Amino acid sequence: MKRQIALGLALATLMIGASTPVEAQLRGLIKKKAGEVLGKKPETPATPAPAPAPDPASTPAPDPAAATPATVPPATSARSEARAAEKPAVSPLDVSALPLRRAATEVLRNHGDARSNGDWNQLPYIPTAATSAAYALGDSARVALVETVGAALKTLVMSAPFLAEHDAFIKSEHQAVDHGLKGVIGIEEAMKKNDLKAMEAIQAREVVAMGVFQVRNVPPEYLKKEFLDELPKWKERAANPKLRDRAKYQKMAAKAQTLEALPAPDEKFLRGYAVIKSIDNDGPDTEDAVFAISQRVSDEKEQAAYDTYNLKGQLKQQLTAFVAIASKVNFDAPTAQKGRTTKFVNAADERQGALWKACFRAGQAPTAAALKLAKAWLAEM
Repeated sequence: MKRQIALGLALATLMIGASTPVEAQLRGLIKKKAGEVLGKKPETPATPAPAPAPDPASTPAPDPAAATPATVPPATSARSEARAAEKPAVSPLDVSALPLRRAATEVLRNHGDARSNGDWNQLPYIPTAATSAAYALGDSARVALVETVGAALKTLVMSAPFLAEHDAFIKSEHQAVDHGLKGVIGIEEAMKKNDLKAMEAIQAREVVAMGVFQVRNVPPEYLKKEFLDELPKWKERAANPKLRDRAKYQKMAAKAQTLEALPAPDEKFLRGYAVIKSIDNDGPDTEDAVFAISQRVSDEKEQAAYDTYNLKGQLKQQLTAFVAIASKVNFDAPTAQKGRTTKFVNAADERQGALWKACFRAGQAPTAAALKLAKAWLAEM
């Protein structure tokens, strides 16, 4: 539980992350501010007093037979020692010491974790050294840390490199691509809205797209066999004047005649067979229309995924959840020590999620600072 306490770090790790190139730009800012809030200055080592000069009278004459060359440290060792002496110790609150990238990935991209009470079952990892350093701060210093880390990470996560990295991830993981389409809804959403017309239109487009998918993914030899098996039936129905949908089969038979002699892998055969499948399902009867619908279905699915997983949407979701939970923390909730664990006295408080408890342990002032930042950020979206 101790690693869930430093809210200045929690704000960074729960909602925001940084890509490596951009982290370097703000590392100096965080390091400087961390030094200020810690209120510590490095001590200057005392200069050793000079050794007394030797007394020539008491110094024995050197024995030439016993004289040996002085040992000279290698130049590389001297340089290493000099660099080590010049390199200052890194504060555990310095951005270079915090797992910001890992934490951002856990929160903004990992949707497989179970949730409890609208909260994360486990907060992203914060190193023990960082929580210990934050523990040592007073309220005003923690507030300063929250404000500094929060502002810096807002700049980081809204940067173009981080956005590009996030878009690349969701494209690979969720087939999410921004095609600039507006108002895209899927079949499930149409069902929830009871929009029958939208449901029928979506289903009709998906049937056409499925035909294209089949000719692109089923082995051509299998498709050609299927085509040849069905062709006599199409011709028979096309010749039957009693059939109500005779015109459809006439179109299919006529299209099939132009494809019958083509080899299975031929692109003209595959595209033509996709058109026949579309006609069979009462869809369009031209290649341009069929493949345009297939592309539209693909674009809409990718757009719907993008609308769900895009960075702005994920940030808004996380910030909204943070505000909702952090606004209701009871900082006067009584606790009791049970063995090596601190528990809340009231069962309702003990059932709260990890974020609620992290805010409680961070304290009211740092939580208020984090809420102010989160609300201001939400207002900009």
